Amino acid sequence: MRIDKMKHIVFATLLLGFTAQVQSQELEPSIDAENRVTFVYADDTASLVQLKGSFIPKKKKIKTPAGTFGREQVYDMQRNPDTGLWTYTTEPLPSEMYTYRFLVDGRPIVDPANPRFVRDVKDTLSYFLIDGETGGYYFDRDVPHGKVERVWYPSTMNDMTQRRMTVYTPPAYDEAPQDSFPVLYLLHGSGGDETSWTDYGRAAQIFDNMIASGAIQPLIVVMPNGNASLDAAPGESPYQDKEPSALNITSMLGKIEYAFVPEVVGYVEEHYRARQSRASRAIAGLSLGGLQTIYISANNPDTFGYVGLFSAQTTNMLTSARASKIGKIREKAVNLMNMTGLQLDFLSGGKADKFSHVQIYEDFEIKLAVQFHAKPYLYYIAVGEEDFVLKLNNDFRKKLDEKHYPYVYHLTDGAHTWENWRKYLVDFLPRLFGN
Repeated sequence: MRIDKMKHIVFATLLLGFTAQVQSQELEPSIDAENRVTFVYADDTASLVQLKGSFIPKKKKIKTPAGTFGREQVYDMQRNPDTGLWTYTTEPLPSEMYTYRFLVDGRPIVDPANPRFVRDVKDTLSYFLIDGETGGYYFDRDVPHGKVERVWYPSTMNDMTQRRMTVYTPPAYDEAPQDSFPVLYLLHGSGGDETSWTDYGRAAQIFDNMIASGAIQPLIVVMPNGNASLDAAPGESPYQDKEPSALNITSMLGKIEYAFVPEVVGYVEEHYRARQSRASRAIAGLSLGGLQTIYISANNPDTFGYVGLFSAQTTNMLTSARASKIGKIREKAVNLMNMTGLQLDFLSGGKADKFSHVQIYEDFEIKLAVQFHAKPYLYYIAVGEEDFVLKLNNDFRKKLDEKHYPYVYHLTDGAHTWENWRKYLVDFLPRLFGN
């Protein structure tokens, strides 16, 4: 058994053990009728317990052309000398899913009294939900539930034999075996993987609840692993044992975009009852997944009729001009190898050939013109006023405006966070497939 899997088992065992000790208490944190949240931590030996969470506003915010930046702050919890319990109660919070953890004498830990937790790159965070207009979509309601599967599919990327994706099929998929369904390909950001949208993004709950309410029609949703160097979520691959990283440079070199349609779309349309037309295919992504969405859709204008960018990273180090230069250098080097028999490491194939697919970024303006000439049913851009990619999105919109390419722009408050990306998904879904 690998060490990473052992860690998960030990963590779960400790969590269950502590939960059993406090089973007489209500599930923490507790939420009152006014949506005030009370956190409790039991440790009579701690000198200082603090609370760090997504609901805590940043301080010393500085607005710049690139977005708004601020420093995270923490709340000091108060210790009751009679009980030894540390507590903190918030002001009323808006409806949402929030993550948090405790800092116990500076050491970060999840809430041992709360069995609900998610992984964010390398961090494990506790979470809670507050019901209402926004967060109401994120709950497990008493409605028909779709099926979520982790699926391995054949792949040639980086000498891998297969990669993993998550596939959501709606309740009607099994209830009406004669029917086919439209498909949304939903991409995660840097540091994420094929589990991000269903775990942190509450995607399955969103699909179930919106389908049940009639807000959207039944659809298949494919959430692939967009990390080029990992074949699956960390600790869940029998072939690799790598740590996730928030800085995902290997996924910005065209490999994901190049393989997406033949490998991901091809597998889905062969193995699922997916409608195979441009009018029935949508693609959307957040952050790095937004960058991949831009170039996948631009290089395949006849494949996707709907495009969604959520806080998109709209460019990378490979501009169209740089990609063209790298491609030409690589082409000359290949010709040199063929003539002389020399072996150059960066052209040796497989993992070492890092720049083999940079042509996906070439001639972007021409590809964009072809894409909009085909008249996408929807080109959707959403970003927050405090997001550090705001300027990138504004620059990208300027490029679209100069050519009079139509798009839907959704500017919100907030920053580069899951709180925004879940909302963008809820706003994006009803716009698809003639809803």
